[in-house]
Amino acid sequence: MHDISMVSTLEVALDLPRERLIEWLYQMHLIRAFEETVEQLYAAGKMHGTMHLSIGQEAVAVGAIAALRPDDYITSTHRGHGHAIAKGQDIRAMLAELLGKETGVCRGRGGSMHLADLERGNLGANGIVAGGIPIAVGAGLSIRMQGQDRVVLCLFGDGAANHGNFHEGLNMAAIWRLPVVFLCENNQYAMSMPIRKAMAVPRVADRAAAYGIPGETVDGMDVLAVYRAVRAAVERARRGEGPTLIEAITYRYKGHSKSDRQVYRTKEEVQAWMARDPIARFRAWLIAQGWLSEAEAAEIEARARQAVEEALQIAEGDPEPRVDQLTEGVYAEDPSMPPLWIRQAFGSGTAVEPPPGTRELSYMEALREAMAQAMAADERVFLMGEDIGVYGGAFGVTQGLIERFGPDRVRDTPISENTIVGAGVGAALTGMRPIVEMQFMDFVTLAMEQTVLQAAKVRYMFGGKARVPLVLRLPGGSGTGAAAQHSESLEAWFVHVPGLKVVAPATPYDAKGLLLAALAEENPVIFVEHKLLYRTRGPVPEEPYVVPLGRAAVRRPGRHVTLVAYSVMVLRALEAAERLAAEGIEAEVIDLRTLKPYDAETVIASVRKTGRLLIVHEAPRLGGFGGELAAAIAQSEAFAYLEAPIVRLGGADVPIPYHPRLERAAVPQVEDIVEAARRLARLEI
Repeated sequence: MHDISMVSTLEVALDLPRERLIEWLYQMHLIRAFEETVEQLYAAGKMHGTMHLSIGQEAVAVGAIAALRPDDYITSTHRGHGHAIAKGQDIRAMLAELLGKETGVCRGRGGSMHLADLERGNLGANGIVAGGIPIAVGAGLSIRMQGQDRVVLCLFGDGAANHGNFHEGLNMAAIWRLPVVFLCENNQYAMSMPIRKAMAVPRVADRAAAYGIPGETVDGMDVLAVYRAVRAAVERARRGEGPTLIEAITYRYKGHSKSDRQVYRTKEEVQAWMARDPIARFRAWLIAQGWLSEAEAAEIEARARQAVEEALQIAEGDPEPRVDQLTEGVYAEDPSMPPLWIRQAFGSGTAVEPPPGTRELSYMEALREAMAQAMAADERVFLMGEDIGVYGGAFGVTQGLIERFGPDRVRDTPISENTIVGAGVGAALTGMRPIVEMQFMDFVTLAMEQTVLQAAKVRYMFGGKARVPLVLRLPGGSGTGAAAQHSESLEAWFVHVPGLKVVAPATPYDAKGLLLAALAEENPVIFVEHKLLYRTRGPVPEEPYVVPLGRAAVRRPGRHVTLVAYSVMVLRALEAAERLAAEGIEAEVIDLRTLKPYDAETVIASVRKTGRLLIVHEAPRLGGFGGELAAAIAQSEAFAYLEAPIVRLGGADVPIPYHPRLERAAVPQVEDIVEAARRLARLEI
């Protein structure tokens, strides 16, 4: 057994009324009864998927959350039933969720590992180890920026303490002095790996010193010890003194999940921990203090079990989700134009695709102007990323914004990509509208967990009740001699992820209008900016305006062949069309502008006219977005009008090389587009 040298708080008087202590005992019994009931339901085949029980850990959930105010936030774990109950979630809705009912707290879309109740401040249990830590950091940042005195309690297991999110998250919270209490439920095992083999230091709390924050280890089988430690940390956070790391030494009596055969520990070890059962200890102490009789204690336990039984009876009769509602809740859609946020920020008369006018800006200036106008109109909009402040961003896009809006809203971050994105998710969930910049699109590979498993999914798996207004700016593409790790075009990855939208503007006009439209979204938007476009120039209206997502632009009309492109390839397609026109081939050039959603109708109309389709993108042809578009056109009414095969022109299946001639050969150039279009128009393909 883990050596616990702390003096038990059961011997220390606390300023707590009897009624509150009795309520804690009831909550602990309620969690135990709930867990034992769902264990039986799972064994009977009435529950689907997996199940992670927290039997034995009730003191941590109850003691910690008792130290919070109702309006404080928590982030939870895959073993989060107890946290949810202690935060006040309805056990009937929880049971309905585990049974996969439409009346479940997440409408049967989340299940055991994804319980959430945003109205009660539960920002979600999380199926990803350490996945809630960056989100908690973002919620703490949101609290600070909104001038609130709330606190975030971030719960995680001992296995999470060895994850990059732990180190990135604690560091970021510490340097910004965020109101986050990090609470490690050290139940001795991260699945089967014992904590003693996973760390070189004796205790998780020892790591607090590395971040310059307080660290404390407490007896997690003692509800009062947990309460005392968390209360002090919460008070410290609320005073603006920053985060604390608390390690609660506890134990799970059951396996990691229901499929766990528990071959990694002995029955004797389990029995030794069960002898220190947190409910039995607390109950005995209350009786010894004269605050509770044996009969009253038995009545409290019976009442908790009855509450679970009654909730289950109702939940079992609740309706199942309907298959025709499968896709409800993936996106938060606003059909109005201009969108609601645009009307609120700039007025109902804000233009939608106005005439471009004569004033010219560069692509980067257009982006900067859009961000500045958004930040001036709505104080919830802020920027976050590496070197975006005084340095002005790797490509100078954010230059000058820190002088205008200050370092709180143009927020330089440590090199911590996953937590940068995750902090954006947490801030977005709690009322802010962050714009997060990765220095290079390639670096988003370090943030795929928070981008794909959190930002994209929380709305749906929380039953369509969450909103994540997050814009993730990704400078991508080749042509700068930066070689393989700084030159990728990864947009097709994100098109494949439900819950994300993907934008790729080609002109300064669209850069501004689409960025403002992306900011109006209540969904996470991947905003792709090709590095070669930053210094291109074009007409841009001075006033705010929007270019709607999902609306393509016909950049050049034609009748012989349709060229579909996006981002930098639009410029190359237009140049190719000029050369083709000299040969008598009139190419129609379509700029998709957004890839998800994309404008199939405009492409179909063009193909019906020309009978030929050439799709061009910089990303490798294999697995690129062109394949999706080609398949969609082949399955549409446009297929009957095709007079030749659909042709895709993409990059080579090679990492972008350093040598300039090789780099140029790796992606389509103007001459490649001319040759492919010429052969297609002449039916030589």
